[in-house]
Amino acid sequence: MDDSTDAAPERERWLLYRIDDNGNEVAMRRFATRDAAEAAMREYEARGHKQAYLVREEQKEA
Repeated sequence: MDDSTDAAPERERWLLYRIDDNGNEVAMRRFATRDAAEAAMREYEARGHKQAYLVREEQKEA
């Protein structure tokens, strides 16, 4: 008998991007939750760098 009730781990679908002075977006890290991605974004912003950051959900391919 299989008593396993563990759900599959949540896919890391939230991406943290850095936006440079020229408007180029570079994906930096992936997260399972939006909250975790936004917390990391706030940490980077608190460092005072000129870069901008944004969190975006990864789009599924058709």
